[in-house]
Amino acid sequence: FYLVRVTAPANLTIVASGVEVERESGADEQILTFAAGPARDFYLAASENYIVISKTVGETTINSYTFPERADGAELALQITTDALGSFNERFGPYPYTEFDVLSTPMQALGIEYPGTVGIALALYDPNEQVAGIPSPIMLEGTVAHEVAHQWFYNAIGNDQVDEPWLDEALAQYATWLYYVDVYGEANAQGFHRSWENRWSRVDQADIPIGLPAGDYTGKEYG
Repeated sequence: FYLVRVTAPANLTIVASGVEVERESGADEQILTFAAGPARDFYLAASENYIVISKTVGETTINSYTFPERADGAELALQITTDALGSFNERFGPYPYTEFDVLSTPMQALGIEYPGTVGIALALYDPNEQVAGIPSPIMLEGTVAHEVAHQWFYNAIGNDQVDEPWLDEALAQYATWLYYVDVYGEANAQGFHRSWENRWSRVDQADIPIGLPAGDYTGKEYG
């Protein structure tokens, strides 16, 4: 369980795991208190440029954060998150928190998961970009759905992400396929299913042990 008190410049938008339970505001400074848990980590991000759009699904408020010039990407991320939560709530049991934050952030990974919040690579929010040869809106959908799945596989059902990453990553990737099945139908989900074969082809279908720590794989092997 986390109770986190953050003192920050007044012009920053703070996004964090859990929910904001207290706020003190001054001319130049803000003091925010967040409560989170049960949770396996605590995450915080901040920007003076964030805008947010929100939607409520059941008892969960979904917040989608990005920069003003990427507002269309935030709309798409919000819709994907809404559909993914609906799918996984039905299949795996209710999402355990009353808030979910999805935010764009500069990073090398496509996405990264934390309890109640996920970071998504900023490049995926640009509709004119291609990522690994794939149009960014297509990559955004798979990435967001995958990161939402981690709210169940690693967070609700825990494992050692560093030493046994195959447990949460494999289940989250399988759940992403189920998302496509639920949203588009099984026949239309086959494209995502084939992408797994493409990943294996990148390493010439090598016979790679499944249960190694994350650091024991090369980048393409890990994918």
